[in-house]
Amino acid sequence: MRNKITKIVAATAVAMSAVACSSIDCPLNNRTYMSLKLTGNEAVLEDTLTIAAERTPDNPDEDTVLINRQTGLDSLAIPMSYSRTEDVYFLTLVQKDTRLKTVDTVWVSKQNEKHFESVDCSPAMFHDIEGVRFTQHAIEDIKVNYNKVTYNDPKAHLLIYFKNSNN
Repeated sequence: MRNKITKIVAATAVAMSAVACSSIDCPLNNRTYMSLKLTGNEAVLEDTLTIAAERTPDNPDEDTVLINRQTGLDSLAIPMSYSRTEDVYFLTLVQKDTRLKTVDTVWVSKQNEKHFESVDCSPAMFHDIEGVRFTQHAIEDIKVNYNKVTYNDPKAHLLIYFKNSNN
């Protein structure tokens, strides 16, 4: 009798552990990053680039540096805010030869979509880019290449055309 009870308890424990295990693999990084690709004459940026994001619309003087003094870039990825409908980025470009400093502001308007995979995984927010506005001090043009931003995107979301350094 004891042997039967032990077998029943062991079988129940195995069955319960099989039910409790989740077959969903949660992503290690569920933060969404917008990827930017440099195109045109300046496909590889030799000048120094710093990108900062506006933290709060109430205090635009307070910002966070996302990329600090990078050179030799042809593409990059920057995080998007979790729930704001418009992200504001400040691109500071320092020319290699003249040390001339220009600052452009880029506004990315977006729709936020809650993403749920499993109760075992952290919540995520995906985004649909609706439009881009920008100043044109060093930037010539920005085009939306792919508007769906998730945490697993192989395509560049924005194509950035910088003005020729000689202009």
